[in-house]
Amino acid sequence: MATATQQSEKNHTNGKQSNLDAPTREELRLAYTVALESRILEEHIVRLASRGEIKFGIWGPGEEIHGTAFSLAISRVIKDPKNYGLVPHYRSGALVAMWTRIHGYTNFGLDVFRQQLSKVTDKMSRGRQMVNHLDMPSFGVLPVQSPVGMQLGKAAGYAFGFKHKGINNGMTVGIIGDGTSAEGDLHDTMNAMSVWSLPTMVMVTDNRVAISTTPDSGRGIKDFKSYAAGFDVKYFSCDGRDFFDVYETTLAAAKYISEEQKPAFLYVHDLPRFNGHSSAADMTFDLSQEDPMVTMGAKFVEMGVLDKNESLRRIKGEGRDFFSHHDLGVIGEIINGETRAMMEQVRLEPEPEPSSVMDHIYAPFPDVVEPTASENQTCISYAGAIRAAMAHTISNNGGVLVGQDVGNLGGVMTATAGLKAMFPDKVVDAPLNEPLIVGTAMGLGLHKDLRALPEIQFGDYSLNAFHWLVLLGNTYWCSAGQTTVRLTLRMPSDPFGGGAVYHSMSEDGYFTPIPGLVILMPSTSWDIYGLLLTAAEYDGPVVVLEPKWMYRQNLGPAIEGEPTDPDEIKALKKAIMRKEVPKLSQDHRVPFSKGVIRRSGDDVTIVAWGRAVWTALDAAKELEKQGISAEVIDLRTLVPPDLDLVYESVGRTGRLVVAAEDRSFAGFVRTIQGHAVEKFQGLPSRAIGQKNVPGIAQNLKLENWTVLKIADVVEAANDVMNTEIAGDTQTQWIPPRFFVS
Repeated sequence: MATATQQSEKNHTNGKQSNLDAPTREELRLAYTVALESRILEEHIVRLASRGEIKFGIWGPGEEIHGTAFSLAISRVIKDPKNYGLVPHYRSGALVAMWTRIHGYTNFGLDVFRQQLSKVTDKMSRGRQMVNHLDMPSFGVLPVQSPVGMQLGKAAGYAFGFKHKGINNGMTVGIIGDGTSAEGDLHDTMNAMSVWSLPTMVMVTDNRVAISTTPDSGRGIKDFKSYAAGFDVKYFSCDGRDFFDVYETTLAAAKYISEEQKPAFLYVHDLPRFNGHSSAADMTFDLSQEDPMVTMGAKFVEMGVLDKNESLRRIKGEGRDFFSHHDLGVIGEIINGETRAMMEQVRLEPEPEPSSVMDHIYAPFPDVVEPTASENQTCISYAGAIRAAMAHTISNNGGVLVGQDVGNLGGVMTATAGLKAMFPDKVVDAPLNEPLIVGTAMGLGLHKDLRALPEIQFGDYSLNAFHWLVLLGNTYWCSAGQTTVRLTLRMPSDPFGGGAVYHSMSEDGYFTPIPGLVILMPSTSWDIYGLLLTAAEYDGPVVVLEPKWMYRQNLGPAIEGEPTDPDEIKALKKAIMRKEVPKLSQDHRVPFSKGVIRRSGDDVTIVAWGRAVWTALDAAKELEKQGISAEVIDLRTLVPPDLDLVYESVGRTGRLVVAAEDRSFAGFVRTIQGHAVEKFQGLPSRAIGQKNVPGIAQNLKLENWTVLKIADVVEAANDVMNTEIAGDTQTQWIPPRFFVS
């Protein structure tokens, strides 16, 4: 317990008023009942795990009093769940149960047990997530993920969404354990809350152990109050075993956040943990610690809230589990009977069908029709087309653009130039922190009426946000289609112009293996504009890799509405060079997963994307001089790729070259090649890219030697034209065509 001095200091810091919004007797009985329901359900799960009847369990006995008091206090401030964003952790069962019960929902325990047994009736994930990975958007409960700490970025981003929607009385809460304070996610979120003044509460629940690691060896922050002060974030603390201390402190913190629309840090200390971290640890119930459930019951009996025979109390018993050492009381016995009946009901419910695992990988793609391309060349630069698409998305699709130097500078590649002047509140310069940018963007993208538009200044630096990309890719699938993240992440990619290591990376090979992401690499102004407008209407995450070489190029056909008069074309080009935002047709769309034939041919298919498309087209001209007719396909969408187009072409030509700026070793080129070789046994093929060295050197001669060149494509095409296939008994030439027209 806190000393008298500590308690006095805490009360002064928190500014609590003990009689303010005091809970009613009915509310206290409800809190006790919900807390006991949570304890009994989780201890039944512990018992099942100890018997080997479930594969894995994870739980939070010991946090019931804190959880119910917390949610009761929040309900005093936040009346509408639409103005609340809660990202709990796996020990937050009682907290969420109380919040949903306050709003009239009585089946939380049923939901939890269905998730525990991986039933198809699990509304939160249809058997795809482990227990207490909660996702209840109608109550403002945002999806929980296994990596601890990431709930904080989502909470901050969701609060950022409230600000952009003009909700001035909302708040969000991200909950972590004390061990998770060692994660960089806390530092990222504290930066975001401080810089953007977000109505977010970071809550650290301290039970003095992280799985098995104690604070002396697992927690570098020794003073959370000083840590919060360093970010100018208001600090609150309470004893997690004391219902009224938690209630009053939470109430004060919630009022501060809601009224001031500023962040707060809530440190909940001295929480017990009665069973090990999970079923992978010691599951014996720890009787050496004071149990807040017992203390609360006794206090409520003293207050007249409960009768003596209704409360939980400890007894002397034998065995290792909770039930052996406790008299549940009248209320507990009723709950126990209901819980057993519920468990039996769920046991009989069906499991998901194996084929359902393929459902909900992607949200439905927008049904768009690409206009017929003009024969005129565009006068819109690649960067200008991006600006126009971003302006459209901000104006019409709730877009919020966030990134390093995207506002005042207009982006180091000028791709966001002019947008800050048009949308001063929707174009936001972010701290120099890629996980912060992507993590908060994910939280913002959970709003159904917003679209997050994060930008990473160089794609190379996106790798420290790889964790977020994986989570973005699996969220829709993990929620069985319930939760979508509306987000378009853009970043410059590829080697060009002496950028050297960490400014010249191709990310294709890193990101394409992440399931659930749509990954684009457009090679023309036509495509980048149309694909970004399609992305704006898509209820899922999109990653756009933008070749740096293209930003100032005018490539591809003219977009509808472009001028044809030479003087007007010249004037528009100058305006774009002056970093103005061009106005283009708002009806222009390019569909996902549809490649395009850039050049028709009969002898060999060359599949490419990004800048490699233009290298391939130049190579095709050289091959034509040799009498070789090369067909060049631009994938445009890397994932999911237009394999049908590739197959149709390869079926006619009988030979394949896949070319990209990324390394061919373990690169995405191998994926396309592999699909084609599986489809057409014996297909002569080559997959080429930059040389397999650790990075791109700054010296331009070394860069040029390393990257994909026209000569590489010509050589590969000649190789496949001259390739023989070794059969079982003889060597034979490959047939010139797989399909004969």
